[in-house]
Amino acid sequence: MPNNISQVEESILRMTAVVRAKQAALTAKSFGEEPNPKLRPRGWWVLACGDELDGDSFDQREKARERLLQTTRLAGLVLPENIWVWDERGTAQLVVSTVPSIQRANILAQKLREKGLTIRIKREEF
Repeated sequence: MPNNISQVEESILRMTAVVRAKQAALTAKSFGEEPNPKLRPRGWWVLACGDELDGDSFDQREKARERLLQTTRLAGLVLPENIWVWDERGTAQLVVSTVPSIQRANILAQKLREKGLTIRIKREEF
């Protein structure tokens, strides 16, 4: 008897997980999210750019990132999360915002440049 109860409990847990996953996917789609990266629409990153990074020096990279954080804070930006983007140019880049259109990215970029920040716009990558 105890074995049957354990099997039933495990079945219920598996079914619950499947139902929750399907419900989460439906909820995400209702907010415009598409889980398939080939179908998912991409937005535009508005990036604050800082100093060059030395790929071989952890300390130098951290110092460059700290200077960029200080610069953004002095410009009045306090981000809820610091998302760093790899830059093929070798500079520290911090995601300030992700916006759905290039027009909105350009408007935001201009306002941030007026605050003295070096800004780059890049297509969002996953």
